[in-house]
Amino acid sequence: MPINTVILDFDGTLASSLEGIFACMQETLAHYGFNQPKLEEVRHTVGLTLEESMHRLTQGRSREPQTSEMVAFYRALHTAKAAPLTRPFEGAHAALAELRAQGIFTVLVSNKGRAGLHQLLDQFALSNAFDLILSAEDTAFRKPDARLYTEQIAPRVNRSHSGQTVVIGDTETDILFAKNAGLLSCWATYGYGDPERCTRLSPSLRITTLAGLPRAISQFNGQGVLSS
Repeated sequence: MPINTVILDFDGTLASSLEGIFACMQETLAHYGFNQPKLEEVRHTVGLTLEESMHRLTQGRSREPQTSEMVAFYRALHTAKAAPLTRPFEGAHAALAELRAQGIFTVLVSNKGRAGLHQLLDQFALSNAFDLILSAEDTAFRKPDARLYTEQIAPRVNRSHSGQTVVIGDTETDILFAKNAGLLSCWATYGYGDPERCTRLSPSLRITTLAGLPRAISQFNGQGVLSS
């Protein structure tokens, strides 16, 4: 069956956001008396929830209710600190327009808060590029939990014909989410994921640029063979 639904990740897949995340993490951890993390340490937490990221970056010393306070502090910083440093990957606008032209139902799923996510989409002029946008505050489950798909996404997908769903993401969390939900997976190799871990999970498809996504889907739908 052809692909008719795409579930797209935000950080490291749709947008280059590491610099902004890094700036906010540094200030947040310093504010709460923890050592400031290095860039590579923060990179390795991209794809996790903010709660998990805080836990890892503090070596497990951040515990509730402090962790929730840190997450709220981080999100409050996002508007001023992260947004100016965040930009869509080259070809994002054209790629999303082409998916729509192909009749693909597009879903954006992010661990960002609702206000921060929509602020960035407005900044990118991409607010109307998706059929469904889900922030961390819009879902009861997080990747890689299959229930994010089965209970939160699938019931809201407009399926005019039978088809397959592919999850596009740059980290192992995205690939695991696809596998857990019985979906196709597409690893965005240009993002922040660990190459060894992502390769080990044998993603269905790999793309080296976001701009190459519509072509890969078009080839699959025409030939039944995934190609980047």
